[in-house]
Amino acid sequence: MKSRSSPVSTATSRNGAAAHSTQANVPVELSLTTRIVYADPCNQVVLDVVCTDPEGFERRVPAFCAGGKIWKFRYASPLPGTHTYRTECSVTADVDLHGKTGEIKVRSYRGKNPLYAHGPVQVAANKRHFEHADGTPFFWLGDTWWMGLCHRLKWPQGFKQLPANRVKKGYNVVQIIAGLYPDMHAFDPRGANEAGFPWEEGYAHIRPEYFDAADKKLAHLVSQGITPCIVGAWGYFISWMTPDQLKAHWRYLIARYGAWPVIWCTAGEANLPWYLAKNFPEDDRTMVKSWTEIMRYVRATDPYHRPISIHPTAINRYTSRNATEDESLLDFDLMQCSHAQNEAIAIMTKAVRETYAATPRMPIINGEPCYEMLGGTITAPWPRHAFWSCVLNGAMGHTYGGNGIWQCNQPGIPHGASPHGGNYGNTPWQEAMNYSGSAQCAIGKKLITRFDWTKFEPHSEWASYVKDVWLPLTDAKWIWNSKVNPPKDAPAKRSYFRNIFTLPKGRKIINARLRFAGTTHVEAQINGASAGVGWEWKTGPQFNDRSHLLKPGRNVLSIWCEHRPASGDRPGLLACLEIRFASGPTQRIVTDNSWKTWSKKISGWDAFEYDDRGWNNATVVGNYGSKPWGKINSPDMSLHGPQSAGIPGKLRVIYVPHAESIIVRDLASSTEHKAIHFDPVTGKEHKIGVIKSGANGIWKCAAPAGIDHDWVLVLEGKSCTSEFS
Repeated sequence: MKSRSSPVSTATSRNGAAAHSTQANVPVELSLTTRIVYADPCNQVVLDVVCTDPEGFERRVPAFCAGGKIWKFRYASPLPGTHTYRTECSVTADVDLHGKTGEIKVRSYRGKNPLYAHGPVQVAANKRHFEHADGTPFFWLGDTWWMGLCHRLKWPQGFKQLPANRVKKGYNVVQIIAGLYPDMHAFDPRGANEAGFPWEEGYAHIRPEYFDAADKKLAHLVSQGITPCIVGAWGYFISWMTPDQLKAHWRYLIARYGAWPVIWCTAGEANLPWYLAKNFPEDDRTMVKSWTEIMRYVRATDPYHRPISIHPTAINRYTSRNATEDESLLDFDLMQCSHAQNEAIAIMTKAVRETYAATPRMPIINGEPCYEMLGGTITAPWPRHAFWSCVLNGAMGHTYGGNGIWQCNQPGIPHGASPHGGNYGNTPWQEAMNYSGSAQCAIGKKLITRFDWTKFEPHSEWASYVKDVWLPLTDAKWIWNSKVNPPKDAPAKRSYFRNIFTLPKGRKIINARLRFAGTTHVEAQINGASAGVGWEWKTGPQFNDRSHLLKPGRNVLSIWCEHRPASGDRPGLLACLEIRFASGPTQRIVTDNSWKTWSKKISGWDAFEYDDRGWNNATVVGNYGSKPWGKINSPDMSLHGPQSAGIPGKLRVIYVPHAESIIVRDLASSTEHKAIHFDPVTGKEHKIGVIKSGANGIWKCAAPAGIDHDWVLVLEGKSCTSEFS
């Protein structure tokens, strides 16, 4: 890809008036040098520059200390013409900084960078979506690089490689933290960049050298047409830094990057205390109050009014509205939802619907859905499902996350242990950037943006399954390693289960589905590969498209279940793996006393080659439906069923999580529509042709042939025209 315009054109201001030039929307950087030696310039001097555009509008632009005697300010405007400036310094006797005047000539932009050609990203007038300054719609497809400014994502080779991968796929936002990171102590060497830390230890003053190094990375993102969503700090820094220090941190960020085409996130997990705090984890409302004041300061200080949000933790409520005491300060909702599988889908769908219906109205982005391969278990279908569930319920964009990228693991140099002792994984970012989920979210964006997506409305009532899609568990038995029910104060304990089964050779598998219910946390593997994780046993999470994990001959289904006595639930595991073939009878593997069990994890226990003859046979502790568990209910179909959005009377996009047929409702009586099957995994499409609804406005649509995963249906009114037509 050809390099786009540099984010900053530089100039140096001398004594007296000076004239400088730049292009529309392209920041210009001006430098001033003082002859006074300040012991602590960042804390002793406040320098603002009042800039006036050709229409007479004034902006008070903060300047920043660039080290030693040098001060700089950056300015950008979409208006061609002559702009003037004058400096105002808190030390009025400093004639090198106070009272300086000059002109900036802004000419029309002639390049191809969309952030300059169309202007920075802002919230549209309808408060539902983003757009460029000139009104061009902007569909947010973000990536999560929380620690992207640290030394593990090296400049220039590594850092340039990752944006190239993302731009090629269609990503246009990167969420990145300004040095005050999560998942580590303050001043942990893992958080340093090539020049060290953003603050001196003890937070005495800001270190411009850190931000000189950060400039190179952030400037490169902008040059590639990627909008940095800059997170000021992780939430628990509110307990380590004073409000004045955090305001100084934010003033410095605004001074350096406010003229750039950026988006602000005041803090990450703004309501979550430090990992080792006594009240961890909880929804800390004291933190929320403090961060609300910081966000109010950012709003008042930023002369460009870049979009502002705040990132919540996934406790109780999952939206930015819960991370501030003043929702009017939010320009958009940057949600965080659960890092899980089936359970996460329900959480994020409800959260998007909640904030979509709330006031004040604002665009919605799921800023932290389930990270692909977090813990080695969240495979591509889950971030793909998250994209569609959010976008078709009112989000006007989405952020993807890949484990290994957010913490910037290097080969042989992973981020390492968290303060609480856990480790999220060692996969290097060079491998993680090629996780298939990132490409599949981009495929979703490419489909959505073919249409007039800014007019989409969510309509979950438009489609449902023809039949019950949940795998029956009625012939499975509740099993455990004994009939003992431990007391509530007993510690959590894992039990391990295995079942060897044989698949006939020469029979083509068309579908394999796994469903289980276990008290309380369950993880399943097929032939050693992750097959499903869940904990909502009362509805029994289900995992489709498992056929790729199977092979002819001997296979093993292995499951571990962690019982947590404090929950009050009786220990037990109920499971079924159903395998359908192109011909012949269906094969079902269900829990019963033929399963093997052990009370401790043994290396290689989940491989089919493992010799489990020394293990005990599982104990049947109940039949399906027996007390105390009762029947397993079906999940809420309004959350786990087909999700729909579109333009009433013109267009419908329907995401179908299971490879099952659906009923489309509320079509006009006996009307014709052009119908297309779309594969969200590959991006391939198949034209069904013109269909006609019944007199009752209903049409049944079969699932696409030859797939065992989710699918998308597009229906266009016959009079509509698009590239599908």
